[in-house]
Amino acid sequence: MAITKTFRQRVDEARESVRFLSPYEAREVIDRENVMVIDVGEAWQIEQRGTIPGARNITRGELDIKADTESPRRDPALQDREQKIILTCGSGGKAILSAQILAEMGFTDVWVIKGGCRGWRAAGYELAPTKI
Repeated sequence: MAITKTFRQRVDEARESVRFLSPYEAREVIDRENVMVIDVGEAWQIEQRGTIPGARNITRGELDIKADTESPRRDPALQDREQKIILTCGSGGKAILSAQILAEMGFTDVWVIKGGCRGWRAAGYELAPTKI
């Protein structure tokens, strides 16, 4: 019988290999560096909660396709494997799994905001509509 894992178990395992920024640290990096912020939540989720100002929305299900250098659906903005990328989602789980995927694809400077957009808001920062 195959061993199965829950979403939470997968997130907890991936957490060990992912780098995090507190919302305060993320804000500082966003304000002073050239960084791509990506919200990996679904469009309907972002419509309901908003996202980090300036973040792009590339869903978790599309991210590795958009980051694939050989895919016809690749995103030119995701071809530099050394660029700094900060990921977020509602509370962080999807972003953690997405960071693990990007690391497996060769990205070297990927970070996740602790607590995702909930953490961002709890730190006193505003959420805004997303860029498509």
